[in-house]
Amino acid sequence: MQPMTGFVLYGICAAIVAAIAGKKGLSWSAYLLVMLPLGPAVAIILPLFTQGSANSLMTTALVFCVPLAALLVALFSKGPATLTSGTESREQKGA
Repeated sequence: MQPMTGFVLYGICAAIVAAIAGKKGLSWSAYLLVMLPLGPAVAIILPLFTQGSANSLMTTALVFCVPLAALLVALFSKGPATLTSGTESREQKGA
């Protein structure tokens, strides 16, 4: 995979995950601000830790684990909780 193709695919994956987070009522911008720098950081730091022995397929797979992990977090997290006092929540329940 050419580096530019990888960056474009990564950006598309990050945008899809951010859109899913936004649809669930989560902060889509926070997801983008975490994912966009974290993926290239993994691609840069991984060869440093492995002293250059990491092949490109392993690096690519680990970089794409970042949006995958963010997708799992977005899917399994609940929407924003509304902050109500105890009396308001009882009134909504009809008590």
